[in-house]
Amino acid sequence: MLATFLGLVAVDSPTGHEESIGRVLEERYRELGCTTTKDDIGNIVAVLPGTRAGTILVSTHMDTAGTDRGIVPIIGDDGIIRTDGSTILGADDKSGLAACLELLRLLKENPDWSFPTIEFVSTVGEERGLVGSRHLDVGRLAATHGFVLDTAGVMGSVTYWSPTSVYLTVTFHGRKAHAGVEPEKGVSAVRVAAQAIASMPLGRIDEETVANIGTVHGGEARNIIPDTVVLEGMARSHDQDKLDGQLAAMRTACEHAADANGATVNFVAEEIYQTYRIAEDALPYREAAAAIRSLGLEVSPRKSGGGTDGNYFNAKGIPCVALPTGMVDEHATSEHIAIDDMVLACQTLVAIVTQPVQEE
Repeated sequence: MLATFLGLVAVDSPTGHEESIGRVLEERYRELGCTTTKDDIGNIVAVLPGTRAGTILVSTHMDTAGTDRGIVPIIGDDGIIRTDGSTILGADDKSGLAACLELLRLLKENPDWSFPTIEFVSTVGEERGLVGSRHLDVGRLAATHGFVLDTAGVMGSVTYWSPTSVYLTVTFHGRKAHAGVEPEKGVSAVRVAAQAIASMPLGRIDEETVANIGTVHGGEARNIIPDTVVLEGMARSHDQDKLDGQLAAMRTACEHAADANGATVNFVAEEIYQTYRIAEDALPYREAAAAIRSLGLEVSPRKSGGGTDGNYFNAKGIPCVALPTGMVDEHATSEHIAIDDMVLACQTLVAIVTQPVQEE
């Protein structure tokens, strides 16, 4: 499994550039007994026929966050894989992919094992807002439930609750003027945006709600009053009423700042993914929990502040829980993963697919 992981990390696959990793995965899936199909944006579905009734989904994504290429993993004496700190590692989600390939290898080597048909879905564009799973036609799938190998958290955790996420694009329109000669004729969109941001509730709003302004773009030159500024941000909450209230507060802050300065504002809120909550007595949770306990681990229910492809699978009628792969500090140059945790994630997956059938 370690060799597989290192091989996957060596294939550059920043979001939007998944062609090479897609070719590698299709080849590996077929070598290990799967039939594969690819949709028009590059999502791969690999199907391994089971030895008993039933079909489950195992979800991963093939893109990595950011633009890093040429990632060089370093295996420490402590059994932890890192980089030199100049790039991310890409354990998000190549550790999940490696677990799937290792599962397939083990199933091939143990023909007496009983397991259901498995649909491995490897998506593109997950890091850009779950693009692949949003686009995927689940009508192609037969799975009744599934498991997403794409979270951080302690080994043994089960992510059963994820928030709704909304992307914000806010455009302020002021009036351009010469900043040195006649600044009185201008309306600075930068100033309006700054006032709006200063009056917004941002950061950790409460236990279930967060909000952020992540980018600010605008202006032409230091001696021109800027007439346009664009803010990009997001808001998330596990509670729809709280999310609605947060979005209203952010919109009001923008409108008040614009009105006070003779500017205008266009506030666009786009829902990227919807919340889901899987009950402990639901089949995917029960199967994951039983597998975790069979390995001598404690089951740790986890409410996530982020999203996975599971948000879209749940929204489209395939209930899923998300499971950790061992990744830590994903999206950061300090990202790392312990070999033991990565192996444990694969053992959990093996236990899920080979355990006795549970009643729905």
